[in-house]
Amino acid sequence: MTFLYFAYGSNMLPARLLGRCPSAKVVGTGVARAWSLAFSKASKDGSGKATLVAEPNSAVPGVIFEIDLAERELLDRYEGVGSGYRRDDAFAVEGVTVPTSSYLGTSLDHTQRPFDWYLATVVAGAEYHGLDTAHVAALRGTRFVADTELGRRTRVEAIEAMREHGIQDYRTLLEGLG
Repeated sequence: MTFLYFAYGSNMLPARLLGRCPSAKVVGTGVARAWSLAFSKASKDGSGKATLVAEPNSAVPGVIFEIDLAERELLDRYEGVGSGYRRDDAFAVEGVTVPTSSYLGTSLDHTQRPFDWYLATVVAGAEYHGLDTAHVAALRGTRFVADTELGRRTRVEAIEAMREHGIQDYRTLLEGLG
């Protein structure tokens, strides 16, 4: 048994998600209508992670994966269900006819900024799947902060995932200086 998962953040990058859910297979891309993307999910590391925020007349493209149901609890842990995110198993995505699962932030802080490496991972995933160029440009223009903790496990894992996709210097994916 499997489930469909709509990724719009760092999990769009296949190497990132496969490191968490080895069964994940790309089904295609889709669009979440009436949502906008924000990096306002307050993270325990002090940065902002991606979340969707309800907003009429907006849309967020993303990637649809099929994942073994046995890996759902593992993905819940990585996504922080009960610790700032909730899983929505009836999430409507244009591009598929059945509901998907996705994660939505419950602990928001609109003053937060994503870490540089985290934002680069989102950009890398969007580019890898050929998402809308305006969306990619908006991602590249997002204000971020440099992570000064170079040995942070999540940072090291994200940089390795980008390297698996041929990105040697993640900073090349970021437009400004933060």
